[in-house]
Amino acid sequence: MDKKQEDSRDLLRDVISLLENNKLLDLRELLEEYHIMDIFDVMENLDEDMKIKLFEVLPIDMSASILEESGPEFFKSILSNIDQEHGKNILEQMSLDDLTDILSEIEEDERHRIMNLLSKEDADDVKELLVYDEDSAGGIMTTGYIEINKNMTAKDAIDHMRENALDAETIYYIYVVDNDEKLVGVLSLRELITARDSVIVEDLMSENIISIDVDEDREEAVRLVSKYDLIAIPVIDKNGVLKGIITVDDIIDVMEEEASEDLYKLAGSSEHERDVAEDQNATQLQQVTSSVRARMPWLIIILIMGLLSTIILTKLNFIGTDSKYVNLLIFLPVILCLGGSIGMQSSSITIMTLSNKDMASTNNNTIKEILVGLIAGIFCGLIGYLGTYIIINDISISLLVGISILINMIFGATIGAFVPTLLKKLDIDTSIVSAPLVSVILDFIGICIFFLITTSFL
Repeated sequence: MDKKQEDSRDLLRDVISLLENNKLLDLRELLEEYHIMDIFDVMENLDEDMKIKLFEVLPIDMSASILEESGPEFFKSILSNIDQEHGKNILEQMSLDDLTDILSEIEEDERHRIMNLLSKEDADDVKELLVYDEDSAGGIMTTGYIEINKNMTAKDAIDHMRENALDAETIYYIYVVDNDEKLVGVLSLRELITARDSVIVEDLMSENIISIDVDEDREEAVRLVSKYDLIAIPVIDKNGVLKGIITVDDIIDVMEEEASEDLYKLAGSSEHERDVAEDQNATQLQQVTSSVRARMPWLIIILIMGLLSTIILTKLNFIGTDSKYVNLLIFLPVILCLGGSIGMQSSSITIMTLSNKDMASTNNNTIKEILVGLIAGIFCGLIGYLGTYIIINDISISLLVGISILINMIFGATIGAFVPTLLKKLDIDTSIVSAPLVSVILDFIGICIFFLITTSFL
């Protein structure tokens, strides 16, 4: 266990002790020394009553920050168990884009109930943000920004900033609009506060604006922010009207989500498996089902391609004997390939799980991967049995091939999940070592399984 885990457990122990002894003032003083993410981790390990009690002790700004980082289930649980007026005060402190992201994932009735707690202005902003597709620039933008009219003086602009700065996500960029609310320029906070009071904003602003359309894909926002080293990018509609901004923290979230999605696809899975894996309320059955559904198409394609290559070997007379051992041997590449493929899938998914969750969850992940290997092995084993019988018309060999595929895929999924977990516990970088190591182990085990089964039956 590393120092960070020890500190987290010490904090959890101290929080439980103070809650049980009702030392709420001491608890509040203790929590003010910690980052909100450390407090959030503690809350996730408390029972429902203690969680609510701890939440009510926190200052409103910390409570709002924690809810911004939470998921929909945590969010609903907290708001349904605290005083309504206290809930209103917390919601007022929350970033509207984070609040919108959470509200978009909860049931409509619950969403309406929560939105009734918002001020009319905030509720209107949230309704506007909910309209946009979650994968668009509008879906990740916030309305918490500072805009000034191009005809203002520097002094008027600074006074306007002072009045609106508390509601803004960032004040380092100030966006300039005309009388029709169209974005016409941008200037930095430094340029504004160093200018003479009487200078007109239009004379200070830069007209070279990097912006993005509200319906543009969010990946384009990532590209623009990365290319031009921005900390925020304005979002406009088709008419050039400023609708919101996307800040760098939202860009980082998008980058992580897109990278995670790409990694799942590279592993021969899909974003649906990722979404279910990240859902803390998903059952083991739901996780196994989503994994099998996501991975099976690629495994079936691999199996069919392997059988086609076997047909080429037999039909073109590359194998010149009717020996059962030789007939079995031509199916060895298919068996090894399926075991290696599901092993790589299992290894890749496990590495991503280890990078996102603590080690306490690895046992469930290993069990899940074994079950995925079993179910996928049964399906592929049946297809392999039928394919082999069609190719060589021999029931005994077909049965041996099907059994070999099943056992090899179970071992493949098990080893794929176990090796990264073991390396993680040994403090070895799993992303560097696992792939080649798992591949070598699975090839060796696959060959051993194949010859043990064939020699036992034949």
